[in-house]
Amino acid sequence: MEITYINANGKSITLKQSRPYFLKKIDGTGDIRQTVNTFKAPDQDGAFYISSTLDMRNITLEGTVIADTPDEAYARRHSFLQIFSPKVNGTLLYRERQISCVVEEAGFTVSTRQRIPGFFVSLLCPSPFFETQDEVREELASWIPMFEFELGIPESGMEFGMRQPSQIITVDNIGDVSCGCEIVFRALGTVTNPELLNMDTGGYIRLLTTMSIGDELRVYTHFAGKRVVSVDGSTITNAFSLLDTGSAFFQLAAGVNTLRYDASVNMELLEVSIYYRPQFLGV
Repeated sequence: MEITYINANGKSITLKQSRPYFLKKIDGTGDIRQTVNTFKAPDQDGAFYISSTLDMRNITLEGTVIADTPDEAYARRHSFLQIFSPKVNGTLLYRERQISCVVEEAGFTVSTRQRIPGFFVSLLCPSPFFETQDEVREELASWIPMFEFELGIPESGMEFGMRQPSQIITVDNIGDVSCGCEIVFRALGTVTNPELLNMDTGGYIRLLTTMSIGDELRVYTHFAGKRVVSVDGSTITNAFSLLDTGSAFFQLAAGVNTLRYDASVNMELLEVSIYYRPQFLGV
């Protein structure tokens, strides 16, 4: 049993079943409550189900600080409280998953043994879902490298790369629920009206613009984080006005998603990548 907490300032602490921060108990990583919304008509037996939403997740940590001297114990306490500051958001890493959280409470229990004070931490997670620590990257339209060593170039020439032949790709979301994604359109030449279609739902994202070589457009479909930006080196500008009015910020459903990219002009000069983090109901 081991967890790591990293606050927004980059400071981290690892709690496990060894010195100096001995973790005794972690609770709230598996179960989660939900709010069920219903409607009841006059004289109706039971009710009509409308919807349900998951509540915030509350994770609690309990353990002790093990030190050789009271002075070392106080120093460990100070460092502990500094990292678990309620003024700074953070991320909890547990069993190769991560979840964003904020410290609701962090403190120590009164003990007559100054060298072994007990600690308690309560973390509130506004989004109840655990995520993979690394983003998953899928290439829908890209070049497949064919350059390798030992290298011998025949007189007839050789291919250094091959265009991925299919417009359609399946993306397997291994998470428990649907998740948002980042869609990146890159132009290798002049490309008009790039788009990405979700063939399972019919929803699409289309940008009404003509891209020049080196242009990059990014679309974010995350809940409460939907946006469209243009990237030029280190400069990022709002490009929401390029979005076709019929576009939908579709989510990647749990399981297999079938996607197809396209463009009005020069589709073969378009590269499309998708980045996402599968989300889980517990660990």
